Amino acid sequence: MRRSKKLPVTVLCGFLGSGKTTLLRRWHRDESLRDAALIVHDLSELGLDAELLTEDDVTPEAGRLVARVAALHGIHAREQLHTSAGRALAEIAALEPVPSHVLCESTGAARPWPLISALTQDERFYLRHFIVTVDALNLHRDFADGRMFTGEAAVPTDAALLRAAELLAEQLAFATVIIVTKIDALPRAVVDVQVRLLQKLQPRATVAISSQGGLRLAQLDATPPPEPAELERRAEQFGLSRDATTASDLEAIVFRDPRPFHPQRLYDACQTQLGTGLYRIKGFLWLASRPEDVFLWQQSGSQIALELTGLWRAEAVHNRYGKLSTQEVELLERKLQAEHPIFGDRRNELTLIGLPAAREAFAAALRDALCTEEEIAAWQRGETFPDPWPKSLQRID
Repeated sequence: MRRSKKLPVTVLCGFLGSGKTTLLRRWHRDESLRDAALIVHDLSELGLDAELLTEDDVTPEAGRLVARVAALHGIHAREQLHTSAGRALAEIAALEPVPSHVLCESTGAARPWPLISALTQDERFYLRHFIVTVDALNLHRDFADGRMFTGEAAVPTDAALLRAAELLAEQLAFATVIIVTKIDALPRAVVDVQVRLLQKLQPRATVAISSQGGLRLAQLDATPPPEPAELERRAEQFGLSRDATTASDLEAIVFRDPRPFHPQRLYDACQTQLGTGLYRIKGFLWLASRPEDVFLWQQSGSQIALELTGLWRAEAVHNRYGKLSTQEVELLERKLQAEHPIFGDRRNELTLIGLPAAREAFAAALRDALCTEEEIAAWQRGETFPDPWPKSLQRID
């Protein structure tokens, strides 16, 4: 089959929290990519990124294609990646209408060559881009703007930062495009230095910059696709052709609890307990001070973002603004019958990714930040809680 008849696959890789999901959500809103199929390669057992990319009324199914989204999380991201990716590709090839593109977002803990091999195993597909996103602030703060990778600065002495550097360097070795993200966090002169150093490190790659996911995929059309044989030679040359699909020491645990967080204790835990070995936290949470709000928590290094994504059903059922019909309220009431008798559908469900000691230490800090029985009783009485979290909202399109 000629390459022109094959379906292009664009892979978004890059270290944990570097803005991959933001870019992918932006690209998928483009009219030319509305029919694209999505593959979400996610280390977490929850498959949160797949859920964020799927239509509201559709639930992703691990290891399968649902509504043009293949959720490869948990064992499908690790032990069964090759098999599960092959099945997803076959299902994508059978879609009607045929997608114009396949967009893959990969976990920041991915090892690139096994991922590339899995996504190009079907001859009906070819690799169009292997894109690595790099967080500008993390590159500046932790890796001397990239000088560490070019040998112009010493490697980190911190074991957690060194492990992160090794994995990012491996991903950059396969990049056809490098996108420096979150550039609004630094002066433009610093970003320019980062671009120059990344071009020196990977002269074969296109280096682009992006703020708030503002870069369009079409802007990369001039970048040619990589040659598969060259990528394979690169894997062998650098000894990167091992079978492991993700970094062996970077694993995920899931923190689940229906009780609300005490806002002050959660804030204090984030201020004092976030070690360098905890690379990523992502998931949903609720605060005793804001029981109506569904928050999406995204942490990368020392950066934490809370995204307001809607109302819990337990709050929406009260129909305080009169926007729901009687039938809609009755539907919510039926759905809430199976939920917690006090908290309803409110819950904390967070994936923690990092080195073992850091993961366990912060999970313990999260448990200590949950409301006690006495505080839950106070919440039920409508008492207030100290809340140092930001109150203002910034809309991101």
